[in-house]
Amino acid sequence: MVEDQPICRMGIHSTLESSNLDYQIVAEADTVAKAISFLEQNGNQTDLILLDYMLPDGTGMDVISAAKRLCPDAKIVIFSGEAGGATVKQLLEAGVNGFMSKSINSEEIALVLRSVMAGNDYTGEAHMRIESDLKADYETMKTLTRREMELISLCATGLNTKQLADEMCVTPHSIENMKSSIFSKVGVKSTNELILFAFRVGLVN
Repeated sequence: MVEDQPICRMGIHSTLESSNLDYQIVAEADTVAKAISFLEQNGNQTDLILLDYMLPDGTGMDVISAAKRLCPDAKIVIFSGEAGGATVKQLLEAGVNGFMSKSINSEEIALVLRSVMAGNDYTGEAHMRIESDLKADYETMKTLTRREMELISLCATGLNTKQLADEMCVTPHSIENMKSSIFSKVGVKSTNELILFAFRVGLVN
């Protein structure tokens, strides 16, 4: 189980116990690095990887790439509250076997895990989410100018306002005005939320 939020890990433990699923969590990791380190040593003992998408030192794609190399037979189920339509499409193309939103209830978690371990991909929810999220994402993207999309991508690199202004050859005041416009168009209230949007729509990887 690769998840950086302790309360989510506790919830999954509780679900496995209450659902009488005959599975044992053999290891937990809260970063990409720890997950890959475990797979390098124990990949041949891993049957399923329950994987969050957004992690402190990378994304689920980094773990998937390593898993395909180290334990190609292991099933992979994404468990995320932040992956939007474009990202979900990319994950499915990378070969994940299931996708769950963090809003899923415990009964559905059990259903997904049973289905995947029985050899059936569980992507019905993901495909529906792709269709709805991609439509919303593309409509939002149409409202953004090229410069606004450039700024969104730069925000994801961690630059501060002055550094952003220097990079885009404008004043800090212009950056703040542009960000305010972007926030309104995208429907976010902070730079962190904007960065999550950038990941969701594929502006950054």
